[in-house]
Amino acid sequence: MSGPNQRVLVFPVDDSDDSQKAFEWVITNFFKDNDEVHLIHVIPRTAYAATYAVPAVDFTPGIDRDKYEKAVRTAEEFIVKRFLSRIPINCQSTPIVHVIKSETDSESVGHIICQKAFDLNATAVVMGNHNKGPVREFFMGSVSQYITHHCKRPVIIIRNI
Repeated sequence: MSGPNQRVLVFPVDDSDDSQKAFEWVITNFFKDNDEVHLIHVIPRTAYAATYAVPAVDFTPGIDRDKYEKAVRTAEEFIVKRFLSRIPINCQSTPIVHVIKSETDSESVGHIICQKAFDLNATAVVMGNHNKGPVREFFMGSVSQYITHHCKRPVIIIRNI
């Protein structure tokens, strides 16, 4: 998979300006041409019902598989628009995109990202953080905070870009 001098970078992404700005910073200041970059987007189950109008239960009678597929296509589209289009034209490597359907809260999203980084033997998880504010972060949690505290691979947080 990766060579002796190749770094494996895991970059969690979402459809936000904060995530896009952090990725642009990484491409400009941290990325090396031979890096193996994994863009990871986790679709929480609650997002199916709220954002994509897909039931949160996997095998609910009458589940609309077309809506689920639409959720995945929507994720793929924003990843192409916000992230893949930012890769330099002369770049020798192409990022590997992972769209993962998972649980509801930020802790489980963080857990999935930590597990993926471990499975890939990542050199580092590199990610932005959202400026939610202390009250919203207290109630909703923080994926970057979870990853910082639980990931078994090094974590680099790009703040306030």
